[in-house]
Amino acid sequence: MSRRPKVVVLGMMSKMPVAGVVWQNLHYLLGFERLGCDAYYVETHARTPSMLMTDKGDDSSALAAEYIAAIMRRFGLADRWAFRALHDDGSCFGMSELELERLYGSADLLLNLHGGTQPLPELAAGGRLVYLETDPVQLQLELHHGVPETIEFLEPHSAFFTFAENWGGADCALPAQDRFPFVPTRQPVVLDLWPDRGAHPADLYTTIGNWRQEWRDVTYGGERYTWSKHHEFLHHLDLPARSGASFELALSSCEESDRELLRAHGWGVRDGLEVSRGIDVYRDYIGASRGEFTVAKDQNVRLRTGWFSDRSATYLASGRPVVTQDTGFGAALPTGAGLLAFDDADGAVEAIERVDADYSIHSFAARDMAREYFDHAVVLGAMLAHLDIHPQAPRPRRPDTVFPRDLVLEPVSRRPTRLAPNTILVAARQPAAPRWDEPPRLGRGSAGVVVVTYGGLPFNRLCLETVLAHSGEVDLELIVVDNGSTDGTPEYLTRLAGADARVRVLLNGRNTGFAAACNQGLGLAGAEHLVLLNNDTMVPPGWLPRLIAHLRNPEVGLVGPVTNRIGNEAEIETDYRRWGEFLDLAARRAHEFAGNWIELRSPAMYCLALRRETFLRLGPLDERYEVGLLEDDDYADRARAAGYQQRCVEDVLVHHFGEASFGKLVAGGEYGRILRANQSRYAEKWGRDWQPYGRRPNPRYERETQHLREAVVAAVPDAADVLVVSRGDDALLDLDGRRARHFPQAADGGWAGHHPADSAEAIGHLERLRASGAQYLVVPPTYRWWLRHYEHFHAHLDEHYQAVHSDERGGDIYLLEEKAEVPA
Repeated sequence: MSRRPKVVVLGMMSKMPVAGVVWQNLHYLLGFERLGCDAYYVETHARTPSMLMTDKGDDSSALAAEYIAAIMRRFGLADRWAFRALHDDGSCFGMSELELERLYGSADLLLNLHGGTQPLPELAAGGRLVYLETDPVQLQLELHHGVPETIEFLEPHSAFFTFAENWGGADCALPAQDRFPFVPTRQPVVLDLWPDRGAHPADLYTTIGNWRQEWRDVTYGGERYTWSKHHEFLHHLDLPARSGASFELALSSCEESDRELLRAHGWGVRDGLEVSRGIDVYRDYIGASRGEFTVAKDQNVRLRTGWFSDRSATYLASGRPVVTQDTGFGAALPTGAGLLAFDDADGAVEAIERVDADYSIHSFAARDMAREYFDHAVVLGAMLAHLDIHPQAPRPRRPDTVFPRDLVLEPVSRRPTRLAPNTILVAARQPAAPRWDEPPRLGRGSAGVVVVTYGGLPFNRLCLETVLAHSGEVDLELIVVDNGSTDGTPEYLTRLAGADARVRVLLNGRNTGFAAACNQGLGLAGAEHLVLLNNDTMVPPGWLPRLIAHLRNPEVGLVGPVTNRIGNEAEIETDYRRWGEFLDLAARRAHEFAGNWIELRSPAMYCLALRRETFLRLGPLDERYEVGLLEDDDYADRARAAGYQQRCVEDVLVHHFGEASFGKLVAGGEYGRILRANQSRYAEKWGRDWQPYGRRPNPRYERETQHLREAVVAAVPDAADVLVVSRGDDALLDLDGRRARHFPQAADGGWAGHHPADSAEAIGHLERLRASGAQYLVVPPTYRWWLRHYEHFHAHLDEHYQAVHSDERGGDIYLLEEKAEVPA
């Protein structure tokens, strides 16, 4: 099939405008789209959209059309829907009647979802009308009894699917029939629409549904089988007391007397329509639950149909375990981890206790089950294959490296970090990396890379294009969370996601903070391995499989690479200036240091990998650190407390420009304020002060330190009191016996933990220390940027004090005596 197949979903969203029904339709529509089909939504069911009407004078057709249009617009299907007002005057909304007629004629599949649409001649004419039953029992019994209307309804269809996945099983009591060949199926879920919330444990087990529906009972074999779920819930009234867990039911069709009965037995009760009016509220309610506890209809339970709830599928997709009454679905779905079935009150208590005893395992298993059994590619792929519809998905292209080898990586300035003009021009070329049309298969070995952006469009492009180009060996999902950029980044990300099936984008519209945005991205990720990557990095070919290879050891929790710039033991000595030189060094290290690693106290989140199960165990990043700084130290402490080893791997080199976002905050003092506040938060949480990072031995740094020492020995008397600009490196204070202190410094004389907010703060701090006895200020070569960044501080030094040494080799040394006081 050389063109994209056309699939028409015949639904009833306007008749039942509740979130569960809308989501059920959307998963089919968007799922078919993801598989390479053109999906259309049509309502032509002759049912009055009464739930949308607030009074008798409402134009019901216009209300229904607008309701459908709003949903279709949101999901990019604005021109792919029609509402035929057969309940009224037959008017056609959305697509025109001619367009609809042509669609029916050219469609490869017309899916009669729920069997809720009459098989009109124009629908059945092409022989491609397919029946999909989502609520079994009544239909099967009508077929058993040979009800003429039922047979007449089904006959125009060319294929038949049912949610009764155990129909025909040895323990299923539904009567068999061979007139219509029904194929078992289940609810598909487009997983990336349901963030994995498993890392955020909650308190309440919930469900959403109707309490009392006294209709559609059936009689078979002399027994009555009920439809209303309240009959089954009443068998479990004592569950809150027996299990000690907390439960809430979001119920419709529930009288106040029913609510009082439930509350008296410890159940929370809320209005079901309150959480079902909007699809976002509905999704958030499920995601904010601990899991689902629910029952099934007596018909499905005693007849062992194998039916499984579409709503329960979305709990699983959200990483929320499901405890539900057994209908025989174990014939098609694995139970015991993530999904637990019960037959009686004792079984329900036991299931809840099992989930609570090891929640992270059941949460992980829930999302894993959703991916393996409910993912749209699994469910709808099987359906299309059965119908002999085979969308052609172009094979992914294997990209080569991106960007010219002579691309300059060295910034022209720091704080803020600015790139060379030509580097910015090269970064702006679109597209840099070839795009992939096939979505990733997020099974074993897959990796989800999460990047948070906040401005910095050139950095974003350099980072994301290298990730896409150099991660082809791994099933990759790239999730980008934008925190309110206004520099063209959202537009670039939207284009990127539209062009590459591996990319998903979440646009926050405001700066939610680094930790919060990371948590959003990690919640969306469905891969086995997770990687947090700063937007001011660039990665070489082969980086990802080598990084996650270290996570095969279950004792390893967090893994990071080496880099050119980070300020801890992961920083190595480098001398490259251009992209090609970086690639050469990365390739050499991959060969020479293959499999090597060192243990690290605090792997930084400029590039941090972990298993998804580790994330579920440790939980999300602590959002108390607001816009950022020290959340990575906090997370490393949590991993260490949980018994995990933390590695810096020597065979992966990642380029890090450094401070692309936070560097802008230094000049105005905001950086220092944030750091001080987060140091206080850290100390309050852990009961100890934050400690500066260590550094690995660095020959070049050691040479610079020795040159500094030689300059000080030559220019400063033995007994002098010396201030040294630093970031807490005590090696800089070893000045052959001279009394040396960090600048800036805390009250206890140690490093302050941050640089001054501005020149005024630096000057004030210097003068206070000078008044307390400081005689010399030393600016090491590594920190000569101070004199460029703090311009007024530099001017103050030159105006008031004598520079007794100044060169690139030994740095700058000032005698802190007023020039007028210096003897001629």
